[in-house]
Amino acid sequence: MSQEVQKLLAWMPVLTAFLIPIHPRFSSFTLALWAVVSLVYFIATLTNVDQRIRATRLTLLFKILAGASFVYFCAICLGMLWTENQAEGWFALEVKFSFLLLPLLFWQANSVLNDDWKNQTKRAFQWGLLVYLVWRFFQASWMGDWSLLRYDGFAGPFHPSYMALYLLTGILLSSSRDALGRVLLLVAGFSIGLLASKAGWGIGALIIAIEAARRSRAASKDFRWLTGSFACLVIGAIWADGGRMQEFQSYLGRSPSVSVQTSDGALNVSASDEAVAVKTGSTGGRMQAWRASVQLLEKHPFGVGTGDMTSTLAAVYEREGSLYAKKKNMNPHSIWLQAGVRLGWLAMLGMLVLFGFFAWKAIHLGAFQIAIWTLVIALNGTVESLFELQQGVVAILFLGLLFSSETTKEV
Repeated sequence: MSQEVQKLLAWMPVLTAFLIPIHPRFSSFTLALWAVVSLVYFIATLTNVDQRIRATRLTLLFKILAGASFVYFCAICLGMLWTENQAEGWFALEVKFSFLLLPLLFWQANSVLNDDWKNQTKRAFQWGLLVYLVWRFFQASWMGDWSLLRYDGFAGPFHPSYMALYLLTGILLSSSRDALGRVLLLVAGFSIGLLASKAGWGIGALIIAIEAARRSRAASKDFRWLTGSFACLVIGAIWADGGRMQEFQSYLGRSPSVSVQTSDGALNVSASDEAVAVKTGSTGGRMQAWRASVQLLEKHPFGVGTGDMTSTLAAVYEREGSLYAKKKNMNPHSIWLQAGVRLGWLAMLGMLVLFGFFAWKAIHLGAFQIAIWTLVIALNGTVESLFELQQGVVAILFLGLLFSSETTKEV
């Protein structure tokens, strides 16, 4: 029985990787199924230790990431001790349960499966991306609705920033040596442009340029195809812009002082504050959320607790007249500020140090692609709370554990 279950177990990460870029609910389902199969395999091999655990040396980067995931989950649990909104706190724990589950699943996979599953899993993620993109293009042309090829219409069930992150990961995984890689380099670059995510544009252009420079000596064909990917991103961005860059530029200017109406009456806002308080749109909302988060950090150096972030931020939005952030009930839109608001300065600084140490160690081990991917997450995480939705937690941790399982140097 155990041999049959092991074969099924080998398909679980492959299936999960394929479904991650197709729909967040699908990947959550396969993750639950993977956990069940993993438990069945463990029970089936209880009497045979040699079969259950193969002699495997886990890489240093895998150990760092898995350990950090456990610590982060424990910190979120600890934050329940000083939170008042227990319901929201338990929901946050549910979303972040993958920080506990995925390292265990990958540890077992690294221990009992041969190394073929890693390449198969990366390949499955690339195919999942391509299937999603083909479907979106087909749907838009079939319905004659070209708004489905721009911004959230193109992102579908995903946030545009998350989909841009998936696409950029697909580009990092692609090579000009095979047809799938060549197609994905061009189509993914163009699709990042279509998403009209300002963070996706900037980070995507930067990372593609860095990766092209990294591969320029070893693989000149890769350099040419990555240059093509960059050009496709620019073309897609021009087509899908719709005033997004003009909107962003408007936030950089200053506006005269105004009076903002709140539930407590009129609130006079100074010129410097008004530039944040009354702005609308995603960029203006982020500026309001960041300012409110910093204020909470100053007032609560140990954080507001796991479940009280939403209500305390809403109170600051109301007091400051941050109309857009209040209307959208925005979170801090930053993994650093998110950790700080919930768990305090120590958690925020700890996360910053961890990312820096992980990237430095990857460079030291010669795993430059992992270092670049870590930069992708860090930059996206500066403008997006990537760990507040399953589509962020599952995908980022899954891919991070997959990449860190393949470094060439071990402890």
